[in-house]
This record gives sequence, structure tokens and C-alpha cells, in this order.
Amino acid sequence: MTTALGEVTVLPPSLIPEMRNMTDLNFREAITTEFHSTLPGFEVFGFFKLPGHILQTVARKQLTQHTNTILEPLSSEAAFATDLIFGNPPGWQQIPVKESMLDLIGRLSSRVFLGPDLCRNDAWLRITKRFTTTSFAAAAKLNLFPSTLRPLINWLDPSCRQMRSFISQANEILLPVFESRLKVREAAKIAGKPTPAFHDTIEWAEMESQGMAYDPVAFQMIISFVAIHTTYDLLGRTLILVAQHPEAIDSLRQEIIRVLKAEGWSKTSLNHMKLLDSAVKEAQRIWPTTVLTLRRVAVKDITLFDGTFIRKGKRTFTHCLNMMDPEVYPNPEKFDIHRFKQLREQSGGESKAQLVTTTPEHVGFGYGMFACPGRFFASNEIKIALCHLLLKYDWKITEDFKPMIIGDSSLIDPATTIAFRRRKEEIDLECLQFDEGVAFAVDNGQV
Repeated sequence: MTTALGEVTVLPPSLIPEMRNMTDLNFREAITTEFHSTLPGFEVFGFFKLPGHILQTVARKQLTQHTNTILEPLSSEAAFATDLIFGNPPGWQQIPVKESMLDLIGRLSSRVFLGPDLCRNDAWLRITKRFTTTSFAAAAKLNLFPSTLRPLINWLDPSCRQMRSFISQANEILLPVFESRLKVREAAKIAGKPTPAFHDTIEWAEMESQGMAYDPVAFQMIISFVAIHTTYDLLGRTLILVAQHPEAIDSLRQEIIRVLKAEGWSKTSLNHMKLLDSAVKEAQRIWPTTVLTLRRVAVKDITLFDGTFIRKGKRTFTHCLNMMDPEVYPNPEKFDIHRFKQLREQSGGESKAQLVTTTPEHVGFGYGMFACPGRFFASNEIKIALCHLLLKYDWKITEDFKPMIIGDSSLIDPATTIAFRRRKEEIDLECLQFDEGVAFAVDNGQV
């Protein structure tokens, strides 16, 4: 099959189980090649192949281990950001879905990654959002040219020049922060005091590097990229789909209110929002970003068990049309927020049908050893955002919504808007307690 990346081999879903832990069909090689990690401005993508896998370890280990400690800043920033972005309009207003979700997730991710100051730094937020969107366009443009011409095009193309500019601007913002932290630690050491702990990705990356040299600014750029680009898109898709089904919004609100009143914010309470979890997973199933997924590059000649031969250097994808297979998912064309909740209630389905679980039948977060390591953080971030959005606002789609189709991708059109208005939330999300294991809610004028 010929794509914008050239000729690729498209594998059937039946081969997904075999690919589960196959390093010779390599995702990291695919992503660093597709995003030109050896060219100036794109160096941050080299973190996917960096020895020690700092990026993957911080996403999989640190963000997951600190789940309960990051829920409070996530919800607090969600309260601030939703008020800033959407305000308190009593009547219906329109807002672009893509830009508003990008802004919201950019702020939430930055709050956890860099702390309360930088997450509201307009210059930093602008860089992370524009870097996320520009990198796709710039990389795609370079892929149109032979590899021998790409270094030259990289210097001439405006979007590629922007990439280098973003890196330069990020250095201007972040290097003083790193230097300030170093001074704080040195002062504590001289005074004989404990080293201050910051509990953010600056600190976690340093811990996981284990003394290996790396670029801390580039790390912040790439972890922001991987955290923002799929998360804001999935949040936007979910909001559009539930807005088209008012009964879905009512059911989701009831669950959110019931769980938060009883348990407050905690990892456990988010896990107990099974209908919300199901709705997001269903949005991921019925409206995937692309029909070609599980991108890989063969790092040596490979013969798969069915006899398929893949030459070294060849790109492969797997189509995900089985996510619309009626034998796997009855009435696959129907958006059913109860689908995966009901699957969890079946024997053996409790873990298999969760949003963060990857299976050959649902590859929204990838599959196997190269599955998205940050999906646990993304799941919690999306759920917290939806709690604020659904309880504080009414939503509806006022036009015949159609996704934007580009090649194998199905995207949210930047021009797509959604109507919203402020409503009185049944529970004050900002008064919820965050004590691990002991949480309660304060009602808004209700007993």
C-alpha cells in the first residue's frame, strides 16, 4: 500500500498477537524515522530510542506511582482552566472543539509535569501546543522528499524552521528553572538540610536517567508532545460523541455525582467510574484517529508465522477494522457508552474491557510491549477533565458533524464547534477531599 510515508505493508489484525513482544518489528525505530530525529528541530524524538528509556519509564512508572498525589493538582487546574476557557455563559455559546481541548489538556499536563508556575506561563503553553501540532505537519512535509534532500528542506521549510524556534524558546524558558533548582539543592546541602523534593517530571527524569547525560529541555518538549497530542484528541472526540447523545450525558453525570459524593477524588474513585471509562473507550473504538495503527519498522528480515516476509527497513502497519467487526462488537456502528461496562460485568471481562487495557480487539492505546506507557495518566486526566466539563456545562452539537478525512486519518476539523452553557453543578468539585483512602464531598446546597 502506498501512503504519505511511501510504500508500507499493512498486516491483518490476526497477526497482532504474534507482534505482542516482537522487538524486530520496532515502534521506536518507526517513530524516530517518521519524525526525523537526526535533524535539527526534531532531536527531541530521539528520546524514543535513548538508552535507558527515560521517557517510557517516567510515563509508565513515575506518573503511575504518583497517581494519588497528582489528582489534586489535576482537578485544581481543571477548575481554573475550564473557567478560563469556557467561562460562565448563561446562554448557549459556541467554541472550537480542537483548540479548546488542546488548551485544556496542555494546561493540565503542564501542571503535573512542571508545577503551578509554568503551567500558567502563556509563552510555555503556546510553545507546547504549537510544537505538538506543527511537528506533524513539518514531519509529513519532509516525508514527501527523498531522504537525501530532507536536511536541505529542513533548513528551508517554514514549519521546520518553526520547530527549531520552539526548541530555542523552550530553552530560554526552562534553563533558568533548572538552574534555580540546582541552586536550591546546593543551598540545602550546604545548610545540612534535606534535599527539596519537587515531585514533577523534571525531578523524575533526573532520577530515571541514573546519571546518563540527556537534554532536560528536550525531555520536557517530548513528554509534553506525547501527553498532549493523543489525549486532547480523545477528549474532544468523547465530548462530541456524548454531546450527540443527551441521554449519555445524563447517565454519566449520575455516575460521577454518585461516586464523588461517596469517595471524593482518588485513584479508586476514578476506577469506580466504570460508565465514564466505558464511554471514553467506546469513543476510541468507534472513531479511531486512523485505520492504520501499530506502526513498526523491521530492524531485520522477518518471516511471520503465516509466511509473510518483511524485509529489513520496511514499514508496517496493522489495520484496526476489527474494532468495527460485528462478531466482536454487536451493532458496531452504534455509539454505546454501556458497551465496555457491560463487557466488564461478564466473566473474565473486568480487566479486559477497561480503558487502559490493550487487546488485539481494541488497539486504541497500541498493544504489547510498545503499548502507550502513559495511558494510565491519560485515562485519569481525561476522566477528571470530563467530570468538570459534564458537571459544570451543558453540551450540544448544533450542526451536522463530520470528521475531517486526510488519507487514512479521521480528525477533528479545526472549524468544528460545540455549543455549551453554564449549569449549576450538583457537587462542588473544588471542595472534594483528596486524602488517599478517606475522601468525602461537599454538596452544593444539598444534603
